[in-house]
Amino acid sequence: MIRSVLSLKPRPGSSQDLVRFFEARKIPERALASPGCLGVEIQNLLPGGEEVLVTALWASVESYQIWLDFPGRHEDGVQMRPLLAEHGEAVGPARLYLVARCANHQNTSVSR
Repeated sequence: MIRSVLSLKPRPGSSQDLVRFFEARKIPERALASPGCLGVEIQNLLPGGEEVLVTALWASVESYQIWLDFPGRHEDGVQMRPLLAEHGEAVGPARLYLVARCANHQNTSVSR
C-alpha cells in the first residue's frame, strides 16, 4: 500500500473554505472512484488551521498515477488557487510513502 501526502497552505482564515472546496467538488468521492484508491482524508492543522493536509491510501504507485491523470484534476487546481496562500509554498510537493506497517480496528496488524 502507498500513502500520498499533500500539504496545502490556505490564505489566512480560509482553511474551512478550502475543506468546503474539496467537499463541493467531490474530490474525495472522485478519488475513491479511481481504481486502487482505498481511502481519503482531509485534515486541518490544530489549533488554527494554518495547513490543510490531504492524505490518501492507494493499492499501488500505479493506482496513484491513475488518479493524477484522472479527468478534472487540473481544473481542481485552477479553481483552488484563490483559496491558497500567495507565497510559493502554498502547495507542498506531493509525497508518497510505502506503508510498512498498519494497525486498526478492522485488521489488527498488517506488515508490508
